[in-house]
Amino acid sequence: MMAAKTRFGGTLIAALSLAGGAAHADTGTGTGTVAQTLDRDGQPLVSVDGARAEDTFAALGALTVKGRLMRDSEMGHEGYRPELAGDPMQAVGERWLDLLGYAEGAFLDEGRLRAHAEGEEEAAPAAYAEASYLYHMHHSAGRFEDLGLYDDLTHKPGPMISQLENHLVNTRHEDGRIDGADASDAEAFAYGMDALHASAYAWVRQDKPGGADDMGQLDLDALAGWLGHSRDDLVAVARAVADRADEAWDADAGVYVLDEGAEWSVDQLGAMLRGHKGLYEMLALYGDDDDQERAETLADRAAAITTAVLDGHGPLRDWGLPARLEFVDGRAMAASDEVDVGGQWRFVHQVTGGFSILRERDGTSGLMGERHPELEQKVGRALDRMFLGALEYQLDGDYVPARLDHGDGSVSDPTVTTRAAAAFVQAVGNGYRAGDAFDRPGAWDDDAELAERSEALYDAMLRHGELVSSRLVRVD
Repeated sequence: MMAAKTRFGGTLIAALSLAGGAAHADTGTGTGTVAQTLDRDGQPLVSVDGARAEDTFAALGALTVKGRLMRDSEMGHEGYRPELAGDPMQAVGERWLDLLGYAEGAFLDEGRLRAHAEGEEEAAPAAYAEASYLYHMHHSAGRFEDLGLYDDLTHKPGPMISQLENHLVNTRHEDGRIDGADASDAEAFAYGMDALHASAYAWVRQDKPGGADDMGQLDLDALAGWLGHSRDDLVAVARAVADRADEAWDADAGVYVLDEGAEWSVDQLGAMLRGHKGLYEMLALYGDDDDQERAETLADRAAAITTAVLDGHGPLRDWGLPARLEFVDGRAMAASDEVDVGGQWRFVHQVTGGFSILRERDGTSGLMGERHPELEQKVGRALDRMFLGALEYQLDGDYVPARLDHGDGSVSDPTVTTRAAAAFVQAVGNGYRAGDAFDRPGAWDDDAELAERSEALYDAMLRHGELVSSRLVRVD
């Protein structure tokens, strides 16, 4: 085994590599729980069946994004709160590791996720999609290097990521379908596709110039041993999913039509869009000529769906998106009279965070920028409207509510939930600079209004991050 300090390579692979599969994890078995909501007295409430996988992985995602942004160029900047880049940022990283250890012991069973802590029922596909985001902290370890957390954040998530992706590709996938554990075809399609994007990111990162210091230190066989499948295997999976998607595409509606018709929740749509990114990158970069055509089709559909949802003359209001949308003639229309606050912010996170359709770097296909160069600006304008709307309509109290009336923006359900709070943190952290209304503190000096807006959004994000880490999450 190599020395402990490696850039993702020696120690992790020596610990993980088995013949064609993933090792069993041992990051710790911390005890604790994750609440589902706060009650009317502000006390955390846990599901009667114990902590839920979806809440737990949502909390991990929120801590990932909060911790990443506490660096000295963003929330830890001297123009905002420079103290955040030191001990508080380290504390978030340590909290994340504690929660990871708890999650592994409570929910993971050889790649299969339990719906509730130590229960028998299998988690819904949405939980697998939430869990796939573990890779984002795994690849953010460098931001914590000066705080002494590089090795732990690099190595400790690896076994869980390995088991999850091995399970999804080798056990849950067949002929372009992800087994949804009694979920609807629409849920399995959207969230299963999202969950697979973590594997796609690993293969793209291994090959791209920016991955030379981490994933690029693994050769193809080593990464195949870690993930339980080869790059060609995942291309074949992407091809099968793309062909299945082609069968479900309704050109008249402008969306996929499965067992729920042309109607989708906003959360499902976001998951679907991030899943498209993983598929079209694998097909464009590593497939054949026919796969290139498949990739272009998927990118075009992702752009069309995103545009329909965020169109300024469509279902978007200053206070948010409807919980469900119906597609007719390529347009998205409200199919609900409520705003699902958590679902809305997950959509923003899914479109902007991690390996998303707006993230194009050296070594990726560049399909979205080449074929739809206007999309990023459209998304930026819509997100500016949504974040400004959140400050006006969603934050009368300390925290975002569960639901608003889509007609007038009034609060219809003031319940504070873990998933909505966590989604808000992830959406702000990943999407606040997509438009022009908000920016980092380094840009505040010459624009007092920009500074006021951005500081208010930072404050709200930190408040929600603290809620998640200090009140909704308990790890001993």
